[in-house]
Amino acid sequence: MAPTRILRSFGGATIEEVEGDVCELESKLDKLVKLCIGMIDAGKAYNAANKQFVNGIRELAQQSTKDEVIESSLTKFAESLQEMINYHTILFDQAQRSIKTQLQTFVKDDIRKFKEAKKQFDKVSEEKEAALIKNAQAPRNKQHEVEEATNILTATRKCFRHIVLDYVLQVQQLT
Repeated sequence: MAPTRILRSFGGATIEEVEGDVCELESKLDKLVKLCIGMIDAGKAYNAANKQFVNGIRELAQQSTKDEVIESSLTKFAESLQEMINYHTILFDQAQRSIKTQLQTFVKDDIRKFKEAKKQFDKVSEEKEAALIKNAQAPRNKQHEVEEATNILTATRKCFRHIVLDYVLQVQQLT
């Protein structure tokens, strides 16, 4: 089976469908990364506001030294809020490391490799088509031109086969 036919179908999906799916995936991942950044930024602002609120409660508790119940209640409340802030800080740090960074790396590295492989595939496909045309149009009465066209076609086919395998690998890694 020719490499072009192998490449044109991946488990029932055409290469155009796979390429479209990758573009759609990239778009959705970019959107998700932006949403995650917004959530993290909003969470950090929320934590900063909560810290100010906790500091205000602690100041009030220090002012309420005459009434131990109020002072104790306000201190416990401030400690509870501080614990909540600590958990939120962990949550936003984990979201940054686990979601945002990993998705950005995937988009920058894996999808970029796919796009580069696609560009190479398209370029070599065009070169192969040109070599086929040149070989078909070579005047048969001029042996040196026929040999040159045949050699170029042979080299282009070999290059095409290697590029096809690289491209298939990139597609398989994303699907």
